[in-house]
Amino acid sequence: MKKTTNNIFHQAGFSLVELMVGLVIGLVATVVIMQTFASFEGTKRSTTGIADAQTNGSIALFTIQRELQSAGYGMPLMSGTMPTIDVLPNEMTFEDYTGKTEAEILTAQAALLAAYEAKVAAGAVKVQAGEVFSALRCDSTSTLALDLDGDPTTADVTIGLNALVTPVTITDGVNGDSIAIRYGTTTRGALPTAVTNVTPPNFVGVRNNMGCRAGDVVLVTKEVKSSTACVATKLTAATTNALLEATPNEINVLSNSGMAVGDRLACLGQVRQITFDVNGNQLRRNNTPVISDIVNLQAQYGVSATINSEIVAEWRDATGAWATPNVANRNRIKAVRLAVVARNSLLEKEVVSQACTGTATGPARVCAWGADVNLAGTDVGADWNRYRYRVYEVVVPLRNILAATPQL
Repeated sequence: MKKTTNNIFHQAGFSLVELMVGLVIGLVATVVIMQTFASFEGTKRSTTGIADAQTNGSIALFTIQRELQSAGYGMPLMSGTMPTIDVLPNEMTFEDYTGKTEAEILTAQAALLAAYEAKVAAGAVKVQAGEVFSALRCDSTSTLALDLDGDPTTADVTIGLNALVTPVTITDGVNGDSIAIRYGTTTRGALPTAVTNVTPPNFVGVRNNMGCRAGDVVLVTKEVKSSTACVATKLTAATTNALLEATPNEINVLSNSGMAVGDRLACLGQVRQITFDVNGNQLRRNNTPVISDIVNLQAQYGVSATINSEIVAEWRDATGAWATPNVANRNRIKAVRLAVVARNSLLEKEVVSQACTGTATGPARVCAWGADVNLAGTDVGADWNRYRYRVYEVVVPLRNILAATPQL
């Protein structure tokens, strides 16, 4: 009988050293993967944040620009009134030269021609001089309480007449500038009509009421060659007809004090004042936040050399004499230049932005019109340079004012 021998097979695993080496390799790979992921995620957040800033900035700029284009609408900026011209008779006159010499006939013809040319010249002078009742010439300290925001639940705001007829007002603020834009809501363009009768305390006869509605703001202007005074009041219900079509030649107002026959009356509809500013890193419209991560708003007046010029000669901040422009300077404002600073909300670990005067190139420099934008003292805070920004600029012509320029 054979004896069999049982073979014993030894099973061997990883040694402790091999396990430790494997763990180290795994940890290194994990660290590399996590660093790559973190870097990618940071780049993605920065890119996404910049995209959001670009969207917010462009929408903010468009929102303000759209309102600015309506500045001055509904105001009687142009008289709409041609001067009265002597009409030459549409007839032929035959002169009797019987028995007159040639010299006498020539003398008579020369006299008739001179008289005709004198009438034409007189008419041309009247057309050139014209009658201007533009509200831009108004210079009055009177006030009027108005519902400027269109919200009946809020209290009316008392506004000065000079401010009422000023299409745009820029005010310096902590987070940049604020812009107040004013216009009327009338659908008739605020065409003025002549005042034909004034009976105290509130009756006004007019040539035509031009579709005035009860509750409209009424602005009365005078021929500016003799007076820059204006009168503002509200139209009350003269009849039960809201359009006053039953009595087209008369209206009732709160007070007709200061009005006179020959003045020009215009119904502005409801006057609105839209104010844009930045607070809490948000663009606000009439104190209501509308767009987030807008950290600064800059605005300047585009000023012409003279009131009747349409060419912008210089840009002015709303400081010094331009903080409250007088009538002459107000009428030189032909455009507004805007700069909106939008922020990426991601706070970076290092400095990524600097002032316009810094040494960096590209979007790292925060500039508006080639100059610094001070963000250190705004709501962004002391770490303002650890955020990324985009600045959007635009020039908005005040087209309603430009249309009135030739009459100023």
